[in-house]
Amino acid sequence: MGKGIAVPDAPLRGRDFWLMTVAQMEQTIVLVLTVVIGVMMPMMKLFYLQSGETMPGVWVQGCVAASGLIGITVGAPLLGHLGDRVGYLWIFRLCALLILLGGLGGWLIEGSLWWTAASLFTVGLGVGGGYPLDDVYLSELMPTKYKMRMIGGAKCLAGTGAAWGGLLALLVLKLWPDPSCWRYSMMVVALLGAVTLLMRIRWWESPKWLLLHGRMPQALKAAQRFLGPGVVPAPLPKTLPKSVTMREMFRGQTLWKVIATGIPWALDGVGSYGLGAFLPIVLMGLGLHVGAEGATGVAAVENSVLLMSIINLFIAVGFAVGLLLIDRMYHIRMMVWGFALSVVSVAVIMCTYSFSWPAWLGIAAFVLFETAMSGGPGLITFVLPAEVYTPEERGTGTGLASAIGKTGAIAGVFFMPLVIHHWGVIGAMAVCLVSMALGGIVAAIAGPKALPR
Repeated sequence: MGKGIAVPDAPLRGRDFWLMTVAQMEQTIVLVLTVVIGVMMPMMKLFYLQSGETMPGVWVQGCVAASGLIGITVGAPLLGHLGDRVGYLWIFRLCALLILLGGLGGWLIEGSLWWTAASLFTVGLGVGGGYPLDDVYLSELMPTKYKMRMIGGAKCLAGTGAAWGGLLALLVLKLWPDPSCWRYSMMVVALLGAVTLLMRIRWWESPKWLLLHGRMPQALKAAQRFLGPGVVPAPLPKTLPKSVTMREMFRGQTLWKVIATGIPWALDGVGSYGLGAFLPIVLMGLGLHVGAEGATGVAAVENSVLLMSIINLFIAVGFAVGLLLIDRMYHIRMMVWGFALSVVSVAVIMCTYSFSWPAWLGIAAFVLFETAMSGGPGLITFVLPAEVYTPEERGTGTGLASAIGKTGAIAGVFFMPLVIHHWGVIGAMAVCLVSMALGGIVAAIAGPKALPR
C-alpha cells in the first residue's frame, strides 16, 4: 500500500467533523421523522373531525404511525447485507434517495392513508439501510484515539434534529394551517433526503471494503480523498474473524450479551418512541402548553409542537452529558441511572396531571425524562454492542440488538393509539413508566454479566 499514516492513526482534523456529519444523517432523520409523525397524527385527527368523515380506527392509526419504523427494521438487514456484497457507496446514496422519494410521496400524494403508510415505509427503508452504513463509515474513518467521542458526538448532533425538526414542522403549520394539509410536514423529511443526497455526491467507497475485495489502488485513492494526502488504509488482519451461527448467539455467556444489548433497547423504544411519536397529543391531553390558554384546533396543535420542540432540545443535551461521562462511568450504571431517572420523571408527570400540580413541574419532568433517556439508555444501547461482542460475534450481535430494539419501538408506536383511546394519556404514561422500570431491571441484572466492571 505504500508509506503513510494509517487511517486509525491519522490526527483529528476539520474534515473528520464533516465526515461525521454526512455519515450520521440517518440518525438525525429518524428523530425528525418521529417528530413529523407526532405533528401529523393530531392534524389528521383534526381533519377527520372537521370534515365529518369517519375517523380511522386505532389499528389503522397505529399502522400509519409504525410504518416508518417497520421500514427501518426491514431496510437495515436488507440494504446492509446488499452493501456488503456490492459496495457501500451506491447503497449510501440510494438510502438518501429513498428518504427523498418517501418524503415527497407522503407530502404530495393525497388519498388513502395506506399511501401515507407506504411513503413512511419507504422513508424507513432508507433510514434503516443507512444505519449499518453510518456505523461502517464512522468506525472506519474516525481516528482510534477519538472514535468513541466522535461516535458520541454523532449522537449529540443527531439529537438536535428532534428540536429543529419540530420547529420546521411548526413553520409548515404556520404556512398551511388548514387541517386538510396534515401531510405537508412530510416536506421536511423530503428536504432532508435531498440535502443528504447532495452531501453524498462527493463521497467515496469504503477503503476497507475495497481492500477486502482486492482493489488496493482504489482503496488508497479513497482513503486519501476522505482524509487527505499521506493517509493509507489500515491493513487488514492476517486472519479475518469467522462469523458465528444464530444458534451460538443464544448459548452460555453470549446469551447474556444478547439480553443486555437487545432487551433494554427494546424497552427504551417502547417508551421513548411510543411517547415521542404522540408527544403533541400527550401534551395536549395533559394540559401542558407554552402559548395562550384555551387554544383549540390548529392553534392547540401549534402550541403543543412548540413545547415539544423545546423539550426535545434536551435530547441533544442528554447525549452531551452522556458523552462527558462515557469515559468516566461504568456504562451499565449509566444505563440503569438513565432508566431510574426516567421512571421518576414519568411518575412526576402523572402526579402533575392527577393532582393538579403546577404545570411547570410537569414540563420540567419531561425535560428530565429526555435528558436521562438520551444520556443513559439512548447513548449506551448504541455503543454497548461494540463493547461486549467479540469480532466473531459483532456483526450478528449488533444486528440482533438492532432488530430487538426496533421491535420494541414498533410495538410502542403501534399500540399507543389503542392505549390512548382506552385509557387516555395517563395510560400512555403508565406504559412508558412500566417499560422504563423493566428496562432498568433487565440492565441491572444482565448488564454486569455481559460487561464485567
